[in-house]
Amino acid sequence: MATNFQPKGDIEVYVASGSALLGVQHNIATDTWNQLLVTDYSFNQASAPIETAPQRASVYGQIENQAHHRPDTQMYEASLTMRGTATALEESFLPLFGDGASPIVLTPATNTGSMKDGVANTSALTLLFKGAGADSTNTDVVMDGCFATSVTMKQDIGANGGELVVEATFVTAYRPREVASLSLTTTSLDADDPKNIFDLDTKTLDSQSLILNSWEISVSRSLDRVSYQDTTDYDPFGYVQTSPYEVTGSITCKRDDNVANIFDHMKGDSTGISLTLDDGGSFAISCPDVMIDDSKPEVGEYLTQTIPFKAFAASETATILSITAS
Repeated sequence: MATNFQPKGDIEVYVASGSALLGVQHNIATDTWNQLLVTDYSFNQASAPIETAPQRASVYGQIENQAHHRPDTQMYEASLTMRGTATALEESFLPLFGDGASPIVLTPATNTGSMKDGVANTSALTLLFKGAGADSTNTDVVMDGCFATSVTMKQDIGANGGELVVEATFVTAYRPREVASLSLTTTSLDADDPKNIFDLDTKTLDSQSLILNSWEISVSRSLDRVSYQDTTDYDPFGYVQTSPYEVTGSITCKRDDNVANIFDHMKGDSTGISLTLDDGGSFAISCPDVMIDDSKPEVGEYLTQTIPFKAFAASETATILSITAS
């Protein structure tokens, strides 16, 4: 009888980045494997969806030969929730839009480079879930060729002591592998301090200073796999991006005179306004051109205002989002 099991708290999560051929695991001897401050995670294993052929008339049960597995269409997903350090931000945005060095900047021209199988890429990650393997011998789960499809940053005075939380979703078209324990030569435990909402000195929208309860910004895009190369592993030829980057967010703040001063932009003014969050040294977020999206008052013990927004670029070369973190 099998007696092995995998306690959630025992799983170590590592992220390897740097130049590697797309679809090939980062080197366990020469590449650095970062152990981020992961508080929650999920991952996929090798699997395939079933498609069922049409039913023949007068037969009311499905026959085995109607079923067909489709590993050629499969994309595998993993997600990480992390304490919001500079390293967590860099390792999350690098596979999303190819910039993993502060200041991290998104423009309409930003991309993750070639996404062709077997071609060197500096944006794709290898994810390692050490100890997550179902087999007592193959104890590690490895996901190669991972790109991010969304990253969310958020701070809330009523949650996590005000700390920044970073949530990243990754996908790969390469089958996750369960392998014998990897002996990593160079590992790096994230020793950065998480950013905190109580450290923010500047919190302005349209140059109006706001008293924040919380804020959240998400960056997302869609990826599709390109076909399959063989019927052994069903590796893709690569990926294509099928949507532009979309930057959305929201602010919840005390409802006061400074909120009233932004009312004109809440009525449908299509002129972008700037959003700035800055702690005066180690963390800053700038969205130079946001538009407010259906803002509403919130009724609690005192009135607050929730201000959803979308961020745009003023031109094809202008900044949509900039993040400075150290």
